Amino acid sequence: MAPTGRPTGNVLIVGAGPTGLLLAGDLAAAGIGCTVLERRAEAPSNLTRAFAVHARTLEVLDARGLAGELIATGRRVGALRLLGSTALDLSRLPGRFPFVLVTPQYETERVLKERALAAGAEIVHGAEVVGLRQDAGGVDVDVRTADGETGTRRASYVVGADGVRSTVRRELGLPFPGQAAVRSVMLADVRLDEEPEDVLTIGAVGDAFAFIAPFGDGWYRVIAWNRHHQAADSEPVDMAELREVVRRALGTDHGIRDPRWTSRFHSDERQVPRYRTGRVFLAGDAAHVHSPAGGQGMNTGIQDAANLGWKLAAELWGWAPSWLLDSYHEERHPVGRQVLRGSGALLRFALAEPRWLRVARGGDAL
Repeated sequence: MAPTGRPTGNVLIVGAGPTGLLLAGDLAAAGIGCTVLERRAEAPSNLTRAFAVHARTLEVLDARGLAGELIATGRRVGALRLLGSTALDLSRLPGRFPFVLVTPQYETERVLKERALAAGAEIVHGAEVVGLRQDAGGVDVDVRTADGETGTRRASYVVGADGVRSTVRRELGLPFPGQAAVRSVMLADVRLDEEPEDVLTIGAVGDAFAFIAPFGDGWYRVIAWNRHHQAADSEPVDMAELREVVRRALGTDHGIRDPRWTSRFHSDERQVPRYRTGRVFLAGDAAHVHSPAGGQGMNTGIQDAANLGWKLAAELWGWAPSWLLDSYHEERHPVGRQVLRGSGALLRFALAEPRWLRVARGGDAL
């Protein structure tokens, strides 16, 4: 059924990451008034969380005319050497994109942001959500701007795409049950003296794990984990330790040097029990978070947005059946649960301590 007249409301999206930006573009393209509120100031960043864009996500982007532009920013990986001699051949995937695209998350965000703005979405930076209330007719959102002033915006629907520490989720009073998947993971953006043989380099030896991915401009992201030093997230990364852990996991540290940024983090496995509460929805990391194994996080969030956007548009244009908005949770919650379990299993396999070593330490009997 084609839309007629005017849409009956608008949507506020909290969070201008890939999830929120794809959703904004879809809504604006469908003629829905849409505003994205982003706590961060508007400033270009060379920092990134994700590198892998999976085949299904490329199909989602291709349907919006964006895949070609994004592919041009990165490198295609047709086979993944996971651990040691274990390899995954992606060339057998059906469809136009039998590969993983390796490109920094900021490139994905740039492409999605340009589309959203061109379609008519409003993106407000320096806007922090500090409160939320809903009634039968809409949602009131309290927003604090960069100058410290607080005002209220009203929308027909609100989507929280504001990450693992989601203010929207907290304001709804929803639990976020789960557990820590891995602690004290070291991150560093560095130069390398020796370019790795593979685009993505992955290795693990039970007490050490390392991953290297290129930014494409001569910088690399190194991720490493040391079973013997589980430091707090606040502890600085020691470059000597990072090099030693990478050598254990990969056999070489590739000449790591000149760090421009380092950090530690921990990764949780959590999922909110429901993705919809009245007129408020959760998507991306605000709804589910899991280990980085498999590079599923950004991809799952983008696919959440693709599922939700047209349904909100249908509701606001007046042609959605009564069950349509509820189908977002029914369809995406099981996917989030599956990703959480799969990435957790992959992480535990990668970090598993060899049995002979556990025996040597007195942990198990043969």
